[in-house]
Amino acid sequence: MRCWCFVYVILLMELQVFSQEIVQGFLGENVILPCTYVEKLPDYTVFWRYKDEKTVYDINAGKPYLNKQDPQFINRTSFFPNEWQNGNFSLILTYLKASDSGVYSCALPAVDIIHSVELSVQVRPTSQTKADPKSNSSVSIGGNTVRLFLFLFIISSFLK
Repeated sequence: MRCWCFVYVILLMELQVFSQEIVQGFLGENVILPCTYVEKLPDYTVFWRYKDEKTVYDINAGKPYLNKQDPQFINRTSFFPNEWQNGNFSLILTYLKASDSGVYSCALPAVDIIHSVELSVQVRPTSQTKADPKSNSSVSIGGNTVRLFLFLFIISSFLK
């Protein structure tokens, strides 16, 4: 029994909290990839990764560390540094490309938390779509059809 308790304690010590969100963005626009923690952190060290291999952005002890930033993300990332004290380490990714679609992770090593965000980059649908008259699903009723319908309705009411 003691052996199992020891293993259980070890497993709890290695446990990482993991959460995932889905975010939709549009080509050429900006998107915010969320990463928040509700309690005060001992230091502001955060590692953002793309597909677990490319460095998107690193914050080490409250300072940006971009020496290993992947070229795909250079000059396209920013944060809300004034919000770090509130636990907001959300990443702003600008000028979205189709190749930006995928899974991003925000690691907070001080509290052993990994937050995952799946980004789907799409073409923004146009606000004005032209209706094809052949495929129009609306129904138009002419005046004569309405009169005939009313006439039949009145007749059927009297026959009951």
